[in-house]
Amino acid sequence: MKLAQGIGGVCLSAFLIALADPAYPQSLDPRAPARLTPGENRGTLDCMVGPQYWSFKYSKGPGKLDVRFSSMGLLGNSTTATMNVTISDLHHTWTVTRALTSSGPAAVTDMPATFTGPGEAVVELATNGTCLVRTGGDYVITASGPAIEFGVAAAGSAAPSGPDRIVGTYSVMVCAPDFDCQGSLAIRFDNNGTVRTTDGHSGTWTLFDPDSMIYSVVIGGDRWSMKLVPGRGLFNTSDLSVVVFQSVRPR
Repeated sequence: MKLAQGIGGVCLSAFLIALADPAYPQSLDPRAPARLTPGENRGTLDCMVGPQYWSFKYSKGPGKLDVRFSSMGLLGNSTTATMNVTISDLHHTWTVTRALTSSGPAAVTDMPATFTGPGEAVVELATNGTCLVRTGGDYVITASGPAIEFGVAAAGSAAPSGPDRIVGTYSVMVCAPDFDCQGSLAIRFDNNGTVRTTDGHSGTWTLFDPDSMIYSVVIGGDRWSMKLVPGRGLFNTSDLSVVVFQSVRPR
């Protein structure tokens, strides 16, 4: 991959892909990154969960990634956070890294390139520094250019789609009164609409509002209305500042 300040002799605007609905398939598994789609690919990075991974295929020629990053607030106050964007091919024969630092307003960078042949790239997004307090923020990635290819990733995507976006394992961060939270407690959302915890509780989940990714979760006498933030976890809809069930990274 050859980086360029611009793509000489080629007008990228002539090859821009028409905007599609924003995608939310963030993958926490570097072995199965989510595929970039045409238009804006949105996500939320959380240092306590860790890096997120995307991928795209390319042919010979020019292409570009545009990335925006806005740090999350803490108790209503703006915080400063840095997100590292690292792009490499599957065999790490080339690697490019950019850092975006935001104190609330969006930090923006573009990453133009001239690809010398076909291949597949992985994009890693990670917070910079140690995670002593919860930091991160919202990001948007847009891929464009005649060399960028959209379609089904060879490795597939680790993230479910539709109602099953909730499917996965989470750490219990806010303990219900009847849960046994003396040690670490995990909760699993299965694709058949059931929920189970490592201390033996079980229940059900249903999708309430697809557009807002709001789910109804019932475990015994405990009932929650929860908002899913892909790549971070599930939040109580009455308090979006505290994660109740935090996403667990694949091993």
